[in-house]
Amino acid sequence: MAVNLQARALPALAGWSWISGGFALFRRNPPLMTALTMGYLLVMVFLNIVPLIGPVLVAVCLPVMSVIVFNGARLLDKQLDVSTEVLKTGVAENMRPLVQLGFVHLAGSLVVVLIHTLLFAAPDVPLAEADEEAFTRTLMQLLPLVLPLILIMWFPPYLIATQGIKLGKALFFGAVAVLRNAGAFIVYFAGAAVLGVGLPVLVIQLIGNDEGIASLLRIGVRMTLLFVLVPTLAASLYVSFQQVFAQLPEPEPEPEAGSDSEPDSLSGPDSGPRKDAADE
Repeated sequence: MAVNLQARALPALAGWSWISGGFALFRRNPPLMTALTMGYLLVMVFLNIVPLIGPVLVAVCLPVMSVIVFNGARLLDKQLDVSTEVLKTGVAENMRPLVQLGFVHLAGSLVVVLIHTLLFAAPDVPLAEADEEAFTRTLMQLLPLVLPLILIMWFPPYLIATQGIKLGKALFFGAVAVLRNAGAFIVYFAGAAVLGVGLPVLVIQLIGNDEGIASLLRIGVRMTLLFVLVPTLAASLYVSFQQVFAQLPEPEPEPEAGSDSEPDSLSGPDSGPRKDAADE
């Protein structure tokens, strides 16, 4: 993939095009994107339950798994054949900086947990009485703390995998890209929140007056979020990287007005022999 490290500054509405572009990639092969995304989540869950070193393994493997999902979206975009070689592109040769990036993510996660512990003391509520409302409240408390870490980790795995650059350089150019496209990220996260939270709640409130219907709706909404929205958002990371960093072909120069010479777009490998023939 031809990449220009000088990130483009996109308009704010580009954030929505990342989501729509991710859905377009998902529609090309729903089983593949769903399998990659579910595989990613399952690996993270199983690693996390490993005693003592589970969270460390999750942090270290996160960039590698992200690159594999990214390659799956690239495979769909370029309409390549599904193969493990394509999915592993950029992983083995860049394993060291990807693992180093995982430790950066681990350090950031520890800082987030520490800040959350200091700001929000855990309430004296028995575990059996914990409910969905308390879980949602905790997520809302963590969101503003974890969002900077998400943005820091947004582009570096793919810069490392596609360009083979070092960790510091990837973090720098990734941060610059995020700052240049702050408006697009605001629209992106707003759109993801509407699709993932606002719209499902609205549908349940409007249709689910009966408790039985409401329960069925909740199940249907959760299945849709898990098997459609999550793979779509996973593919949208590739779309965002492609729009911000992918090198565009240089436009052909237009001929000057009033010039009698041949247009520059026609000049190419044959232009030299034509001049020789004219001289003869």
